[in-house]
Amino acid sequence: MKEQIYAYMHSAEHFSQWSSSHVAALMVSLFLILVLPWFAKNKLSERGQHAIGAAIGITITGSLVVWNLLNYLSGEYNIQTDLPLQLCRFSNLAIVLVMVWRSQWWFELLYFWALAGMLQASVTPDLTEEFPHFLYIRYWIGHTGMILAIVYASVVYGMRPQLKHIWKAMIGINVFLVLAIVVNLALDANYFWICGKPKTASILDHLGPWPYYVIFAEVVALINFTAAYIPWWIIDWVDRKNAAEKVLAEN
Repeated sequence: MKEQIYAYMHSAEHFSQWSSSHVAALMVSLFLILVLPWFAKNKLSERGQHAIGAAIGITITGSLVVWNLLNYLSGEYNIQTDLPLQLCRFSNLAIVLVMVWRSQWWFELLYFWALAGMLQASVTPDLTEEFPHFLYIRYWIGHTGMILAIVYASVVYGMRPQLKHIWKAMIGINVFLVLAIVVNLALDANYFWICGKPKTASILDHLGPWPYYVIFAEVVALINFTAAYIPWWIIDWVDRKNAAEKVLAEN
């Protein structure tokens, strides 16, 4: 069994950025992100809405658990690379707290992490396995699936962030950074890409050499978190405008 799982984990064709499978994954993801929250909000009972939301969260978290299990069964699990100390993996574990238990505290954190980090990971995937390999499917579940979860929680559960939560997300990402540094030093690892850039193309390639790209990545994170809040700025502006017009009409 170990040999069979090992052979499967290494049997995939090589994934290429902006290939047909990359574009297809983005299109399917966009369709689900646009349609599923709308459908649940307008066509399902509260029980049905929660069932779909829970299924999204469990699928994301479960895909990470299955991936680690396959690594372990194949004899390739490595604490230097496979702990949930990359931001996307940690988010995959935590999202179930939002989707099943509707934790507002975790939503406020994961909203910014998901919309900023996962969008970037979708455009420049850190992925080598081609469709229909499990690792290809798991990658997109773990990344664009997170965006779906956050949009679903916003539209269906009525959760929303506040402007001040940008700083909560920044503090959280720096706590995560410190934890990753400690683990990297202890295990001679490279979690959170602190000790070196990923081998595949990423935004870090444009932020200078080590260690400067780590510092500049903080600035990029703040810009991305701020940009992620723009839809709520617009919503609040429209609400204030409509409220003002209503008051004027009544007077």
